[in-house]
Formats: sequence, C-alpha cells, structure tokens
Amino acid sequence: MADQRTVIIGGGQAGGMVAATLRHLGHPGSIIVVGGERWLPYERPPLSKALLRGSLEIDRIFLRPAAFYAEHGIRLLTGRRVYAIDRTQCLLQLDDGDALGYDRLVIATGARARRLSVPGAECPEIHVLRSIDDALALRETLLPSARVLIVGGGFIGMEIAAVVRSLGLSVTVIEAAPTLMARALPPEVAAFLAGVHVDRGVVIHTGVAVRGFSPRPGGGVVAQTSMGPVEADVVVAGIGAIPDTELAEAAGLAVDDGVLVDEFGRTDDRRIWAAGDVTRHFNPLLGRRVRLESWKNAQNQAIAVAKAIAGQPTPYAELPWLWSDQYDLNLQLAGVPLGNEQLVWRGTPDDGRFTVLGLSGGTPTLAITVNQGREMRFAQQLITRGAAVDPLKLADVRIPLQSMAA
Repeated sequence: MADQRTVIIGGGQAGGMVAATLRHLGHPGSIIVVGGERWLPYERPPLSKALLRGSLEIDRIFLRPAAFYAEHGIRLLTGRRVYAIDRTQCLLQLDDGDALGYDRLVIATGARARRLSVPGAECPEIHVLRSIDDALALRETLLPSARVLIVGGGFIGMEIAAVVRSLGLSVTVIEAAPTLMARALPPEVAAFLAGVHVDRGVVIHTGVAVRGFSPRPGGGVVAQTSMGPVEADVVVAGIGAIPDTELAEAAGLAVDDGVLVDEFGRTDDRRIWAAGDVTRHFNPLLGRRVRLESWKNAQNQAIAVAKAIAGQPTPYAELPWLWSDQYDLNLQLAGVPLGNEQLVWRGTPDDGRFTVLGLSGGTPTLAITVNQGREMRFAQQLITRGAAVDPLKLADVRIPLQSMAA
C-alpha cells in the first residue's frame, strides 16, 4: 500500500477528515486533497453562527493547521477543481489541463446551496451561505440600517435570522411551508421556535411564496410575494442544498439524490469511495439509504471511509443527529422524522427547556431536545435499542430518562 496514491476530491470537512484519519491509522501511501476553495479543510457549522457574527477568526474553523498536512505528507491542492474522472485509466482531469492519477479515489464534493429560481434572482443583493467566502460577503452587507429578508425557514435560515437579529438589524423570514423547519420538526415544536424568534423581533410569514425580485430605486430590492411586495436591502436564500454529484454521474457511477454508497462508503467502483453531504448511504440501523447534511455525518462517514481504505473496514451505522444554536437556545434532533409519530413531551415550551420523543408503534424513533442536551444521549439509546416504552412513564419528568435507557 506504500506505493498507492489516494486522491480526495473535495477540501471540506469530509475530505480533510478522510486524509487526516488515513494518516492516523498509519496509512503509508501518498495522499492528495484537491479542493475547489482557497481555504484549508474546515467545518461549516460556524459559518451561520460565530463566523457570520464576526466573533470567530477564520483559522479557528480549520480542521487542522497548515503545518499538520505538511508534517504528515498530505498534499493540498487548494483553489483547484477536477473536471472529469476517467475510471478506465484511473485519471483525473484538472482545471489547468493537468492529469492526476489515482489508485484509490474519494469523492467528497459536498453540496452547493440551492438558488432561487424566480425572476430577478440574480440581483447582487441576494446571497446564499455555504462557504467561508459566502459568510464573509454576507457579513459585509450587515450594516446597522440594513433590512434583511431571509427566504427559507429551515435550520440555516433561522440560524442566520438569529445572528442578524442579535446584531440589531431588521429581519423578515418568508417560508413557503405552513411551519418553520417543516421537514425536521413537528408543528408544535416549530411553533415554539417561531415564538422565540418573534419575541426577539423577527417578522415571520409562513405559507408565503416568493415570485420574483426587482431593483428598488436608491438601492436594495423589492421581493414580489404571494402576500404582496416586501422591501429589503439584503436577501439571503436558505432553501436547502443540492449534492454535487455531477462528476460522479459523468463518470458513470450510480447516483440518486447523492452518490450511492454502502455502509463502508464504497461506490459501485471498487477503487472509488465517497463521503459526506454528497452521498446517499445505506444505514444498517435504519435499514435503508439516507442522505444527510450534518457535521456528524461528514465527520464519521469520512472516518469509516478512511478505515475501509486502510484495510480496517467498519460499517458506518449511526443514528442521524444534528444540532442548531439560535440565540441562547440549543436544539438537537436525533433520528429521521416520519411525520406520523406519536409525540411525548417531557416538560413544556413554557419551561424553556424540554424533550420531545416521537413514537412509532410504541417505539421511540425520534428525539428533540431544547436546552436539554444532557437527555439527548439517553434518548438516542432508547431509539437504537428499538424497544417499546410506556408513554406515561416517558412523559414523567420525575423518572430520569437515563433509567429507562439502561
């Protein structure tokens, strides 16, 4: 294996983690990371929080300092892009015309922000947030008098709303669905979250569609919506992400809303793996394929891929988990919402801290904590155990969740 070259396409968290883990496992072959951005591999969660707020320096979100890669013989090609994968010759075509050979290839191209597809969506006042450069560009527009319109009431939109409002700016959120975070949160929890934002001065309109934008005389834009015009100086589109599968698809790899991989991160080509947001992987715990966009998935699936390449295959079989920080509120979610769960509440929204468990057939399949992070570990244990529980006992806050998870 000392003569083998592993090339990783993508310099984000997943790509950087594959490279670092390979060296940690003692992998002797050469490692090259080709990243389209000019930065060292970094974590994305701070982009919509501390980095956007300006309370964190950029180098604090790097996975490793530059010296780490030099000391461990990891070659970083930043600001470079792969144009094509030649699977027959095991060659990559780079943007400058060079060819780069590989023995093992990891696709960690991540996802890109979904853009608005309405008239006027190309206005310079309209931003997305997916990269460091996106965060820096948006931060420059957050002047004290700016009126900010956020299109999309999902996790990214509401995190941005919390930061912008904490800076004292005017914030309006428009969401097409009837509730915020409709894909992730039950309506009751979404209503609580909306109340938190409204209490902080955010204006929220749900069930409203954006139909287009036009420049406003004197600067800014006017958003044409199903409820009428909305004026704004800055617009942020937080309407989801699209996996960057084009390279894999052009190379003939199996793709279906993500590069299809097994529980080890292997594609249908024995020389090629994939990790992170770009994948739709088989999850043995859930018994089906899922595509996840989360810090945990980028981190731990990358570790599983590195172990497989290093000859230490370990299935990536973890319960999906993510978190969101908004103001002084910490929200965590474990499991994959089905939409028809029986909800059991431990505590109430009036308490400012509570846990909600979703039962399917009497068995916990979903857990949400709000400022109650210590219960999340035990809630995850209840879900992975897969046994039915008594809803009355589950709702009794006098009974520690830990005792039921034991």
